[in-house]
Amino acid sequence: MIAVLLIAFGSPDSIESIESFVANIMGGRKPSPEQLQKIKERYQKIGGYSPLLDITRKQAIALEKKLNTGEKKFKVFVGMRYWHPFIKDVLNEISDKKFEDVVSLVMSPHYSAVSTGGYIRAVNGARTELNININISFIKNWHIHPLFIEVLAEEIKKGLAFFDGIRASEIQVVFSAHSLPLRLMPDDDPYLKQLKETIDSVIKFAGNISWHLGFQSKGIGRGEWLEPSIDAILEKLSREGKRYVLLVPLSFVSDHIETLYDIDIIYKKLAESLGMTFHRTDSLNDSPKFIESLAGIIKGHLIIANAKNVVTDSARL
Repeated sequence: MIAVLLIAFGSPDSIESIESFVANIMGGRKPSPEQLQKIKERYQKIGGYSPLLDITRKQAIALEKKLNTGEKKFKVFVGMRYWHPFIKDVLNEISDKKFEDVVSLVMSPHYSAVSTGGYIRAVNGARTELNININISFIKNWHIHPLFIEVLAEEIKKGLAFFDGIRASEIQVVFSAHSLPLRLMPDDDPYLKQLKETIDSVIKFAGNISWHLGFQSKGIGRGEWLEPSIDAILEKLSREGKRYVLLVPLSFVSDHIETLYDIDIIYKKLAESLGMTFHRTDSLNDSPKFIESLAGIIKGHLIIANAKNVVTDSARL
């Protein structure tokens, strides 16, 4: 049996846990009272907690069911980087249950040494700390998998249909990705290239659309971050007389604070204050076709991994 580990950022499960959650992100340093209050207010506006863990667990249940329709058998686990269930604890559970092979999938389609690379380092660090002997393979990116592209394009088509009676040429499609600090990105980091490859692939399915790529969730660290920001794009579109905006979360496959607060509240409020009609595509969450795409990604990864092992073993003969 093969273990699959779905990895995500993590999210607080209550208002009371926010301080500890933020401290984990900040390397043990507690947020200031002012920072903490601002963060609490954001979570209060989306119901007091983030649904990220609940959604990821639903994805795991559906994915396990989908994967187990074939000959190979799978058990899907969920691990979070900054909150419970922590990656280290889940790896320990996987080891205790005598799994020897683990496929690790970060729930973000695009690779960067800053983001996905950080998750991989966290997994390897936990394995070393636990001193466990398990084989872990990593799916580093899955940004142009055909089924992922197809389900994303379908959501865009649904989003365009929201603007009933408005021609598609009048609707500005804004793809939103997570901003990253430029100082931490190596020169050959593939993140931007992969984002654009996803967009190019989606457009082939979604049709001729007017699109823009922007970035959100810039951190408070020093130095420059990826731009332009979503705010800047919305303001530019308003100056150009554009009145209809469809925002597509490109980096985020599950609902959490960055979709439910940043997009649904802050960006929507800004767009409407600029006289625009604003709509967001639904997150993929545990939709059947998205789960099917994840199953295909994992099975494809195993086929390639097995082929490499065969080549390596043959070379030893």
